[in-house]
Amino acid sequence: MTEHVIYEQEGDVSTVQLNRPDKLNSLSLEMWDAIPAYIRRARRDGARAVVLTGTGRAFCAGDDIGTLDEIESEWDVRELTETAFECFRTIERAPIPVIGMANGSAYGGGFELLLSCDMTVVPEDATFALPEVQIGAYPFYATKRLARLIGKQRAMELSIAGREISGTMAADWGVFARAVPEDEVSDTVDELLDGVHDGSPGAIDVTKSWLNASLRFPGEDDAMRSGFGYLYAGPDAHEGASAFVENRDPEYTGAE
Repeated sequence: MTEHVIYEQEGDVSTVQLNRPDKLNSLSLEMWDAIPAYIRRARRDGARAVVLTGTGRAFCAGDDIGTLDEIESEWDVRELTETAFECFRTIERAPIPVIGMANGSAYGGGFELLLSCDMTVVPEDATFALPEVQIGAYPFYATKRLARLIGKQRAMELSIAGREISGTMAADWGVFARAVPEDEVSDTVDELLDGVHDGSPGAIDVTKSWLNASLRFPGEDDAMRSGFGYLYAGPDAHEGASAFVENRDPEYTGAE
């Protein structure tokens, strides 16, 4: 396991914490792999719930851009795709609630991690955005969830226009469960955990399963894989990542 993800258990609540504050918790391949592994461990440890949070001033800045620039082959695309898919699938299909506790702003893959949680509490003044298309990528998990949660128009505004929204607006739109002052985030999560503790574990498992099933559509995983591979194996993802690292405007030619 990577040192950039920390696992702790207190009573029947497990905490999975992104721990790369010097990089705003940007996600490496190893971090994508560790998150679902720890969620599975939480269940084995008898946890009734998992809290997913971060260290430092941001929850997560998204994917480590260096990871995208290193993609050179179909195998690299497949590895990154399947690792990220497995993370989101594990959060969705865990038989216990996974509660997002944002300690700050989240972008790209970090935004999507919070979106995949069963309930997420965010600071009112934190900011959230999906800037993937600006670097030649696409927010594959958000594309299958946002339209059903907030409608196509707002989903397009976030995922295509790259609009940045506050925690307050994200909660008002229905992206996240609650937006509260920063110093109240932890207490609000504790309130949600109290509700979970009062419920039947079996009933919670079935309810979560059916609620998530209601958001799925046939063939969604294959569709996401296709789009992911199409873009990441093409020139625009490499150009976008290189331009970001080199602090210049990208020159896109379109995916081939």
